[in-house]
Amino acid sequence: MENLKSSGNSQLLLQYLMIIWRRKWLILIFSILVTAIFVGATLLFETPKYQSTTELLQRRSGLDKALLGSDLFQQSYQPDRDIQTAAELVASPAVSAAVQISLGDQLSGTNASSYITTGLVKKADILSITATADDPQLAANIANSYANEYIKWRRNVDHDLLQQARTPIEAQIASTPSEQQETSSYRVLKDKLETLKLVEAMQTGDMEIVKPAVSSSTPVSPKPVQTGFIAFIASFFFAIVAALFLDQLDTKVRNTEQIIESLDKPILAIVPKFISNGSLVTLSNPSSASSESYRLLKTNLGYIEPDSDIKTIMISSPEPGEGKSTTIANLAVTLARAGQRVIIIEADLRRPTLSKYFNLDNSIGLTNVISGSSSLREALQMIEADDLAISVTNMDGSTGRDTSIMGASGVKPIYCVTSGPLPPNPGELAASEKLGLLINEASEYADVVLIDAPPMGVVGDAASIASKVDGIVMVVRLSQTSKKSLVMINNFIETMPSNILGLVVTNSSAAGSGSYEYGGYYVGDDGYI
Repeated sequence: MENLKSSGNSQLLLQYLMIIWRRKWLILIFSILVTAIFVGATLLFETPKYQSTTELLQRRSGLDKALLGSDLFQQSYQPDRDIQTAAELVASPAVSAAVQISLGDQLSGTNASSYITTGLVKKADILSITATADDPQLAANIANSYANEYIKWRRNVDHDLLQQARTPIEAQIASTPSEQQETSSYRVLKDKLETLKLVEAMQTGDMEIVKPAVSSSTPVSPKPVQTGFIAFIASFFFAIVAALFLDQLDTKVRNTEQIIESLDKPILAIVPKFISNGSLVTLSNPSSASSESYRLLKTNLGYIEPDSDIKTIMISSPEPGEGKSTTIANLAVTLARAGQRVIIIEADLRRPTLSKYFNLDNSIGLTNVISGSSSLREALQMIEADDLAISVTNMDGSTGRDTSIMGASGVKPIYCVTSGPLPPNPGELAASEKLGLLINEASEYADVVLIDAPPMGVVGDAASIASKVDGIVMVVRLSQTSKKSLVMINNFIETMPSNILGLVVTNSSAAGSGSYEYGGYYVGDDGYI
């Protein structure tokens, strides 16, 4: 159970990675664009800020206890708490008001406390005052002014306490009669008063500046590099999440893994993207990877059921424009080059396209044969073997045939029955017994009969033709076939008494197709080569 769970997690992770890889350019472009916007906005709209810091050391003199024998200022035995209290008092209204007065017009009417932050230096009785401003010198002036005014404020508070202690002693001395001024108690009062004056004169506020603030030439903000890094990381992960989310909403089939998960049928060939320019790739570029895929399709069709005599093959697709007619035409060329006799029957009586590939006349075709106005032999049109052979230039300048990809029997011509004039009732013709008889007759003259059927998702013609052939090949186009179409194919497989040989995947890109390239051959996930 744990192994199955681990395998499932690995497959899910692999699926996510493939989604990310498939949308890598979108993710990367989005991340770079967002990063550029944030960095540009930072540089254009954010005013540079400068910081300066003053450090104050808290140092209790202990004169009150040393000279008076008591803690006059009621200092605590928790230095951490004392320094934290000092940090809160730095920005008190009294200190801020004094700073406001000392700096005057430099603040331009702004509240001084809005410029500063206070902090503590770890493992030390040091208080830091940091000022941030648009002007580096102003930042230094504000930090130093707060330090000086806070020390003054602390000193004044201590002086007030000493004066409060002196007042009753001075009153008692003043009220002592002259005849008692020589007594020991009077002398004690005088000594205490002098001690208080001494303590008052030596009072420093128990804070001293150990590091005055200086102006900085380097702004603390904006930080384009830091901003860009954070923006890129955040936008990159956001783009990944968005890509995964959009993939859940995506109704199109994007890779072969989705096909394999939905359908229990082998993938016979994966055809890369190619530009047809109105011609068949097997004719215009026979050495291309796409042409190699059609040769692989021919080979794999022979491996599917080697003990069965499969001569009539219907090729269809879930939806229009997925490449079924292109597949039939290129497969026919490949079979003919391998020395097999091929007949193509264009049974798509709604949107026929095969005639344009071979430049054939469509005035007489399948509809004429079914109606009885023409025989099969009369409707057959031949594509000459010389038009299918691959010409090469020899070392001596002469031309000849490339036999490296042809069978021993040489190239055979292709015979094609085009659709003929389009009928008003194509569905009835597709379901007629005459079509089945015509297919059987064609199989007597050919090694392979390829039937181009309409898309199964549009009309029911394909289902009618399916029972008249030996096997069916479905064509699925990546990035066009919908996920609902895969469900439809699966239902077709389960409900129709037909022999689905496998699938051809078209419009494959180099990444995310689920195929592996080896020595010019494309090996599908199903294991067929």
